[in-house]
Amino acid sequence: MYQRLFLCARLLLFFTGEHAAHGKQRQVLAFAGGDVILPCNFRISDSTDFPTVEWSKEGLNPDVVFLYRDGCETYEIKNPIFDYRTSLIMKELKDGNISLRISNVKMSDAGKYKCLKLWKNAPREVTVVELVVGAVSEPKLSVVSVERCGVTVQCEVNFWPTEPQVTFLDHQGNDIPAQGSERDRDASGRFIIKQRVTLQEGNSSITCRVHQPEINQTRETKILISATCSSDICTAAFAAGGLASVLFSAILALLIYKEHNK
Repeated sequence: MYQRLFLCARLLLFFTGEHAAHGKQRQVLAFAGGDVILPCNFRISDSTDFPTVEWSKEGLNPDVVFLYRDGCETYEIKNPIFDYRTSLIMKELKDGNISLRISNVKMSDAGKYKCLKLWKNAPREVTVVELVVGAVSEPKLSVVSVERCGVTVQCEVNFWPTEPQVTFLDHQGNDIPAQGSERDRDASGRFIIKQRVTLQEGNSSITCRVHQPEINQTRETKILISATCSSDICTAAFAAGGLASVLFSAILALLIYKEHNK
């Protein structure tokens, strides 16, 4: 019964909503697996009571992802894919903050959301928020060359929706400046970044850290640089140099011996 009455009320508001106040559409970026807050608020005044708050998602059936009425959440018409994943910031309701928190964000959560504020004796208000969800990958680290007693390592970052900061760290956590960088985008506009750095002998590990400050997301990958890996080229060089020196000494001794016996 309640569900039918509420749906009727929504239809009535839809057809009489010419007086509704529509806020500007906002865009929020989130990463899959994290949490996100979709902003929405209203102005507190003594002349109005606390509104019924309905958050809905465009294209979803049923489209309600959170309904707050008479001081508590109502579950009857909530879409089950958002069960236990949506909530309001309860301690901030008194300040007019009715932003929606979505936990464990999924790729399918991307889309347009409406924050509908319903008063008994006042026009409704609607705020539209577009949620953009990105799936970020862990950076890939690989050794690309070993020469002149140094190891060149490449960090590859794929499929980030906005350009992140890429940093190399040595085994002591110190920044290592990159020596070369390639930036590109795939067909969907996501960033693909490749950066290289050469480690001198003595570094036992290298970390590639990727950070997106806009939404405070960080991913990193670490690999160990074995002592044999970093010193193989040096050992080979020393061995070759030693062998050449021995051969040169032997040839020189042979020439001196022949010259002496003439």
